[in-house]
This record gives sequence, structure tokens and C-alpha cells, in this order.
Amino acid sequence: MKQSRSFKEGQIIQFTIKKIIEFSENDSFFVLEDSFERKQLLNTKYYKNYQFKIGQSIICKVDHINCSGKIFLEPEHPFYKENEVYDFIIDSIEKTENRLKETVFHINSTDKTGNTATCITENIAENNYKSGQKVQYKIERIKKGKLYLSIVNQISSKDLKHGVYYKFKIEDIKILRDNFKYYILSDKKNRKHLLRYEYYTHHNLQIGQTIKCTVIKYSSKGYNILEPKHPFYKKGKKYKFDFVKQEKDFKGEVTGNYEITVKDIYGENVKFTSSESLETDNKLPEKILCSVSGIKKGKPLLVVV
Repeated sequence: MKQSRSFKEGQIIQFTIKKIIEFSENDSFFVLEDSFERKQLLNTKYYKNYQFKIGQSIICKVDHINCSGKIFLEPEHPFYKENEVYDFIIDSIEKTENRLKETVFHINSTDKTGNTATCITENIAENNYKSGQKVQYKIERIKKGKLYLSIVNQISSKDLKHGVYYKFKIEDIKILRDNFKYYILSDKKNRKHLLRYEYYTHHNLQIGQTIKCTVIKYSSKGYNILEPKHPFYKKGKKYKFDFVKQEKDFKGEVTGNYEITVKDIYGENVKFTSSESLETDNKLPEKILCSVSGIKKGKPLLVVV
């Protein structure tokens, strides 16, 4: 029985490193292949200290699928695991502001591969920590080989669990310093969170409204990425979509993957990657049945059934 044509976020897959290809002097990738001969690319520059070799088997997580259907893998770290606790030595502490102009601290350490690992926190006084001090951190996320940390037992917005829906109140709509418009949300502990306005025009959200959101990931800038419940699509359910087009995806000549575009219920384009063509007898379908593996930026993440 064939595995699904599409990858799912959070999926754990064993790959073999088949070769390294270079697209330019500063742009090279590992070509990875799984047991079903599906190929994916992994940028070499983030994993120079992992000591990867051609022919080696590695475990990767499907870390992220963006709204254009592009897949991002994260290989298993040689020394650390997400959600585990480790000792680190503080190298430096930087004070800065987040997008809401709240004070946050970047506590930097060096991990066992020589990369900088960062804990971003808003709940410490400047004198609580100092360079050279040992501190215990939980690994919140590993992205592009970099560790993102949280202080053990500290109460923060990271106590919101992935996949669990919480209530948030829409406090305001503002254009922030990055020039994007956001919904400003508050949780029951009055902590502030952001939703990009442009992704949720079909949700009909209003100031003062209470909505349910879940954490879909922990960002590299130290905050939770929230996703509200979709007005129509539900994770795990199957729906028919109008087929738009099929073409080779990003670097598809190497991977053999296809980018599939369909229309959602609002007439918006939704893209996803398939390891197999949808063409049968030189014909492409008018409609395709897909399972919703998740919701991101107001759009369903799709897998062909």
C-alpha cells in the first residue's frame, strides 16, 4: 500500500542522504529520500555542525508547511530534543522590545554544536541573571539547527499547549511597527497575542469578540503563533476542492514533487505539495478529495485522499 502523496506537519520520517547539489556558490542542499522514494531538499548551511554524510540515514520532522505548500524539514538534533531540559551557561543578555513595544530579554548561550541558543523572556528583572551563570532551560523549538529556549518553571505565554483551544478576546486592531495590521488578542491572564489581519478576512472578526484559538507553533522571535478555528473547515475532515492546476514545485526537477493548486470554499487559492502527479490517462481532475491536516493563516493544509 502506498503512503499518502502529501506530507503532514509534525510527521516523523526517516530519510537517506543521497547527495549534495549546488544551485549557486552559496546555495547547496542535501537531497533526501525516504523509503517510498519521495525526495526532499534540506539546506546544508544550517547543519554544518551536524556532521552529516552522504549515505547516512537521518530522522526528520516535517516542521513547517507554508501557505504555498512548501515543505520545511528539521533533522533530529545530535545533542538535544524538544521539550527536554538541559543546563546551559549564559553568554550574554540583551534588552529589546517586541512588536507590541513590550520589554523582552534575549538570554544567549552556546550549545554543544557551537551555535547560539536563545531564550526570549519578558518576566525577568535585568539583574536576575548574568554572564557565566548556569541555568536550566527547556527546549521549546529547534528550527534550522538553532535552539529556542524557555526558563524552567517560569510562567509565560509558552504555557499554552499546541492543539488545545483557548479563549481570547479581540482588544484592538492596529498597524504595528512592521507596517502590518494585526488583531490584538488577550488571554485570560491578560497577556497579549497577535493575529495578522489579512489572513482572516473571511472570519468576520470584530473588536470585543471572544474567539477560540490554538497554538500552532512557537516562533523564532519568542512568541506563540495562534490560529483561530476556521468558520468552515475542520482538521481531520474530508472535502472536495475545485482543481486549478498542477506544476513542478520549488526545485521539483530534483525532488520530482508537484505543487497542486485548488480553490477553497471562499474561492481562494490553496496550494500543497504532492509526491505524485494527479494526472490519469493524460487528464487532470476537475475536483479532488482532500483531507484537512491542519489550518494555517486561515487556509486548510491539504492531503490528497
